[in-house]
Amino acid sequence: MIEYLHPSRVPTIHPSSPSKHPEPLTTDTTVLVIEAGPFHKNEDWVEIPLITTANLAALGNGPRGSGRAFDFLPHFFYDANLTSLPQPLLSNRSIGLPAGRVIGGSSVLNGMVFMRGNKLDYDRLGDFFPSDSASKTKDQNWSWENLLPFFKKSEHYTPPDADEEEVKKWGAGVGWNGKFHGDSGGVQYGFPRFVWPSTGSFIRAFQSLNHFLLPDPFVGLSASTFLFTLSLNHDSQTRCTSQSFISPPFSSSPKPNLHILPSYTATRILLSNSSYNSHQSPRATGVSFAASNSSSTSVKEYTVHAKKEVIVSAGTLRTPQLLQVSGIGGRAVLEAAGVDVKVELEGVGEGYVDHGFVVSVGSEPNIAVQTGNFSNATWAAEMRKLYDEKREGPFTTASANTLAFLPFKNITDNQTISTLTSMATTQSGTQYLDPSTPPSVRRGYALYHSLLTQDLLSTATAHIEFIVGDTVQIACVQHPYSRGWIRINSSSVFSPPLINPRYLTNPLDILQMEIGFNYTRTLRTTSELKSIGMVEVYPGETAQTKAQIEEYIKTGVQTINHHAGSAGMMAKELGGVVDQRLRVYGVQGLRVVDASTIVWLPAAHLQATVYAVAERGASMILDDNQ
Repeated sequence: MIEYLHPSRVPTIHPSSPSKHPEPLTTDTTVLVIEAGPFHKNEDWVEIPLITTANLAALGNGPRGSGRAFDFLPHFFYDANLTSLPQPLLSNRSIGLPAGRVIGGSSVLNGMVFMRGNKLDYDRLGDFFPSDSASKTKDQNWSWENLLPFFKKSEHYTPPDADEEEVKKWGAGVGWNGKFHGDSGGVQYGFPRFVWPSTGSFIRAFQSLNHFLLPDPFVGLSASTFLFTLSLNHDSQTRCTSQSFISPPFSSSPKPNLHILPSYTATRILLSNSSYNSHQSPRATGVSFAASNSSSTSVKEYTVHAKKEVIVSAGTLRTPQLLQVSGIGGRAVLEAAGVDVKVELEGVGEGYVDHGFVVSVGSEPNIAVQTGNFSNATWAAEMRKLYDEKREGPFTTASANTLAFLPFKNITDNQTISTLTSMATTQSGTQYLDPSTPPSVRRGYALYHSLLTQDLLSTATAHIEFIVGDTVQIACVQHPYSRGWIRINSSSVFSPPLINPRYLTNPLDILQMEIGFNYTRTLRTTSELKSIGMVEVYPGETAQTKAQIEEYIKTGVQTINHHAGSAGMMAKELGGVVDQRLRVYGVQGLRVVDASTIVWLPAAHLQATVYAVAERGASMILDDNQ
């Protein structure tokens, strides 16, 4: 009898399910992980930082795979290859939504950025549970203070080597506070050995606009600019994925009570006492599963039972689907798909949120070493040889080194701020939701809208992320008002769910995007960037008026793949799916532990956050089963 079951199918965002939190559970229990994908094979496009990050950055606005910098990268073999429904406000485009389908999840596919968000964002998670009637204080289970130990538990930080002067020049790793960094976890992270020469120009450009350089962004303050760390094996200068430390053949000390079943997909959660009219909550007793190469019309299912709990870590895009095909979800959604209602929980699949971005392109800088040099095959071959032989040079790094997370008040004028706040405060709070949004979800969103609006004038939190590299500058909205949904239209998990991010459906997000886009132009007007000859080449003259810029945004918005919120951790009466201990409402012995539970998207790349959620979830599971 398996004690803990992980029907992990497609762990989206980052490696929470088959990769991170099963390991802490295996101290004295037996865990089975069912994963839809295979083990990766240490391919170059998985392991080498520049190759994977350059190709992510080059996806552009065309078909997925077009414009990739390295032509030997195949179509994402380890990607679930999901797409959104056509988005009316994005020129009716369907957006590709990458999600890992591999042991290690999206830690195998992501851009390797490893960072934490602002502590205020994590403290917000407690606002989605009613205050204690006696103390009038909000829930603290997931506050920054209580989550910090779980961030550190997964981490192993390596500071720059003594001879890495180019890294240290910009404050990277200098003066870092050891109180905020883990040194014994399984996720290695640190700075690459190579920093693009344009990095200094970008940092000085931000500083000239009165943004300070943050030496240590891991302390819970991120409203500034900084060099970012990567999930990187320091010695080998290769990607660190959770696959590298969880199981054979990649672990030196495999745990005999941890079992991994790759290339199989969980098809349904098994529930006992599952009559909808029963007064007793059903219990999750196991899962059925089938080979991942099955089709919706040809499935040979197997069954495995759990002695203690079933833990779903299928990720934001797939967790709702698995719950719904199992009879857990909104009545209208389930009945339309021909699924019997076992547990009516209308928040399942609702509240999906993502970070969207708009890109502009500058001319190649007047710098000898830059990303554009890779068009020279001889130079590229020399740099690859340097990497292969010495683990040095540009192949050790990402396609950019600098991030800035900035508040609205520091990047736009007072009139625009006034327009933004006026729009937000005059909205009803729910008027731009999908008409089919269930009542409890509407109540939860009204609270979410109110909290977002409270923070619009804050300078302690960040509203726009800027990712700046030699030619590409990205502006990414961190706290979007628009919310989408994920719903089944079939009773089979082998039929992709309907995914509707509803990008830009709230006009506030168009204005937020416009503010960010305009500030990338402001950045290029600084003497620091002018001195290296950086000028905008796209969209250029075609996007000058407000109407032209809005149209450019609608035709160009993409996802940065920070999917969250589709099985929200919040009060049930607000549309929540799981409680503070990640237990699914109305079902015994069933939890969700992945990014789908995150209802307040932090201003950050999510990798480190999802590892922390996994560690926190594992601790709760062990505590609750003592």
